[in-house]
Amino acid sequence: MSWYASDLLTDADLLAYESTLDQAFNVDEWADKRELAMQWVFARLKANGFDPDKFRTRHAPTLVYSYTGSAYTDRTDAATSETTDDLNLATTFATAGTDALYVGSTKPFRGLSWRVLEAVSAVSGSVTVAYWGDGWMTLPLDNQINSGGIPFVKGGSMTWRQPSNWSLRPINSSDPLYWIKVTVSATPTAAKAGQLGCIRRSALCSVAALRTLVLLMREAPTGGDGPWRAKADWYEAQLDVELQVALQNVGGEFDTDDSDQISEDEADQTPEEAGGHGPFKMERA
Repeated sequence: MSWYASDLLTDADLLAYESTLDQAFNVDEWADKRELAMQWVFARLKANGFDPDKFRTRHAPTLVYSYTGSAYTDRTDAATSETTDDLNLATTFATAGTDALYVGSTKPFRGLSWRVLEAVSAVSGSVTVAYWGDGWMTLPLDNQINSGGIPFVKGGSMTWRQPSNWSLRPINSSDPLYWIKVTVSATPTAAKAGQLGCIRRSALCSVAALRTLVLLMREAPTGGDGPWRAKADWYEAQLDVELQVALQNVGGEFDTDDSDQISEDEADQTPEEAGGHGPFKMERA
């Protein structure tokens, strides 16, 4: 299984439906409700013949290049293999601001997962991710690999709202792909990564969002402003429609073979090592 609750649904997705959620409920994240919604969604998948253990949101990138010292180097094998710590981030980003890591995929994606184990950075700084939209355009990030102002201090994911004007282009004479460009403000000394995963938007995103909103509205404070009960009923009605549509389109998001593709190291990985709360395995090579 290669997924994590925030791959499927982010707080930004919820705010796209209800822009005043944080003000109305006086909280700034809804991870618990999102994960409860995941349980509901996966129970419906199983009831309709889908195996939740084979669901995947994280996919191996098509190509990965480092751009260090004005030279491109193919890092695809290091970024997709099961070998730990074989993608050296300190040498990739040796010159902060100009060195970059390019990650390309045949399909657009809404995030990037990083498997970082013990080889972590202790250097304060920031990470910038840009996509190609007839120019490199910076993406606002939900960055879970950052802690205390230190990027790459742990593994996890960085997600963004998938842009509508993302264009295909070649990098270093490659085939045209959807690329992101990762740069840093300070070299992440000692940091190494294993696998990278492109997090794709799932057909289940809207279903999970609507179920989460139903849970939130049902528990809205009775003394608070807002037609919460009416909104809960409306979202629940929409949820039934979206679920039926999603069930017709989600089939391609599941593994189709029965081989043991997950390494022993991956099988032993804890949610904390993955930088998240939910069930999670890194993508197989």
